[in-house]
Amino acid sequence: MKLTYWVCPSINDSQCYAIRTKTRKEALALRKEYGESNYEKPVKATVEYKDAFDLARECLGEGGAYWEATASLASSSKHAAA
Repeated sequence: MKLTYWVCPSINDSQCYAIRTKTRKEALALRKEYGESNYEKPVKATVEYKDAFDLARECLGEGGAYWEATASLASSSKHAAA
């Protein structure tokens, strides 16, 4: 299964505080609201998982905020390899 979403990586804080949304438009709006100097431009992320349990395990397990680092990102964000 695949999950595709948009990420604005945090510049000054942990990646668990990155903006994550379903649409690019929503990501851009939240980035503007929270301060464009605090977040990178949105990139499209696609993660693959086996089933709902696998998705929950990846999100809630140790280092869960960084599981998208293994995701396919649409651009070369500096956090893509974190």
